[in-house]
Amino acid sequence: MSLQLTPRPTDAPAALPAGSPTTRAVNGLAAVPGALGGAVLGLTFGAAALVRRTKPLHPVGQVGTAVLEVTDPLPELGVPLLSERRSHTCLVRWSRAAGLPAPLPDVEGFAIRFDDPTADLLFASTGTGPVGRFLLVPRGHRSHGPQTTLLPVASDAGALMFRLTPEAGTGAPPTRFTLAVATGTGDWVSVGSLDCVWGPDRPTRFDPVEHVLPGTAQYPVVRALREPAYFLARRGATPRT
Repeated sequence: MSLQLTPRPTDAPAALPAGSPTTRAVNGLAAVPGALGGAVLGLTFGAAALVRRTKPLHPVGQVGTAVLEVTDPLPELGVPLLSERRSHTCLVRWSRAAGLPAPLPDVEGFAIRFDDPTADLLFASTGTGPVGRFLLVPRGHRSHGPQTTLLPVASDAGALMFRLTPEAGTGAPPTRFTLAVATGTGDWVSVGSLDCVWGPDRPTRFDPVEHVLPGTAQYPVVRALREPAYFLARRGATPRT
């Protein structure tokens, strides 16, 4: 199955010359709805961080090392990580979003930090269809399933989404996942596999706003939604590596 490339959306950061009046106007307008949501999320997550003195979301999990093996590169995306057959080492963390005790259902979370270059991707349990990929799906204790990046990033191919699918569905965090990408609401296309070796949890913080994957950029509306939450979480929580 080939990836269907879609035109770059009009609010993508690279669609207009950086710093031009038109770019600033588009970015400003696009940031308004995101800023409102970001302010609410920021206050909520920041308050939780102050109370917990730790991460407001995904407080407990498991950390490990992993290797992403790109077996089906897609150079047309313009993302160096996925442009050629190659192995990429990374740090990974699996967790449950609210840290609710078993057997209560919770949103599953997965974070990846690639070593070279340093870049973070965050995933959450969702559906996989054209609409479901943007909707969170709580899962039961020791239950695993597909996770997406939930919010798209801008790329040369358009609005780019990532998906992880475990090859083992239940039990401890799976040790092997399939990584796939899609543009917008298009079909998912597999690009490789992620093999993990899990260990105990340890202080680790992932931030896709500060550590953007090369070849991609945060949409202004997405940055406005995410940045206040990450900023207040950083200020409220104790230092983490």
